[in-house]
Amino acid sequence: IRDRVSESARLTDAYRQRQARQAALVAALVATYYRQRVEVADPATIERWIELMLPRILRESSASSRLAAEFGNTLRKLEIPKASAFTFEPIAGSNAEQIERSLRVVGPEAYMRKATQIREADLDPIETQALLADAKAAAVKKIAGSVARHVQSGSRSTIYANQRRDPVSLGYVRVTKANPCYFCAMLASRGLVFSEDSFDASDPRFTGAGEVKVHDSCACALKPVYTRKDEVLERTKTFEEQWNEWGIGGGSDAILNFRRGYEGRTHLVGKR
Repeated sequence: IRDRVSESARLTDAYRQRQARQAALVAALVATYYRQRVEVADPATIERWIELMLPRILRESSASSRLAAEFGNTLRKLEIPKASAFTFEPIAGSNAEQIERSLRVVGPEAYMRKATQIREADLDPIETQALLADAKAAAVKKIAGSVARHVQSGSRSTIYANQRRDPVSLGYVRVTKANPCYFCAMLASRGLVFSEDSFDASDPRFTGAGEVKVHDSCACALKPVYTRKDEVLERTKTFEEQWNEWGIGGGSDAILNFRRGYEGRTHLVGKR
């Protein structure tokens, strides 16, 4: 049984890494095209960028959904081989309208707002050009992060929707990389999210729209949980302990306090 549990953990880690890697590759492609080919002053270049990149993002999001379904089916057979039959089906993530709007907002629209502020500041030409270059670089980075999120929306939607309808699933757990950002650590601190649960607006960790909270460039994945002894679930106990220690206060104060504690944890550990 122990070997089967460890195999499940290895499968989950490999799955998370593959999803994150594929999303990063697509994000780099879309961002690089924007950086090299798009001139914000020429709307035609923006439309061409959207026209070429949108279908690619949608294809990769669909591929992410299929990979998630494959992972879910393999994992279920591995962890509960004697359970009644159930098949994970791919579920669509972000749609074309959502993706296109996101690309425009974080890319050319954000850049134009920043560029207007820079030009109105009445700086010398050299400083103006340097700031404009920084603004474009920031837009490129935000585009990459947004694309990565939309690509993986297919995988997250698939795991979330299927575990909710699986009669033997307890819920799901957030799977993070080794050293996630404070936001992902905060959400992972919840541990097992039960299938019948919804996010509690009174809990400062889980505010905002949507069932699964993620940020741009997020490398987290979701894993169905079939036993409270789940090895991946056990990993979240460290985050839970950290939230209990640092997530004090109420509302945004709790999040701010957790962030300060979490991001300063190396220093804090060194003093203990």
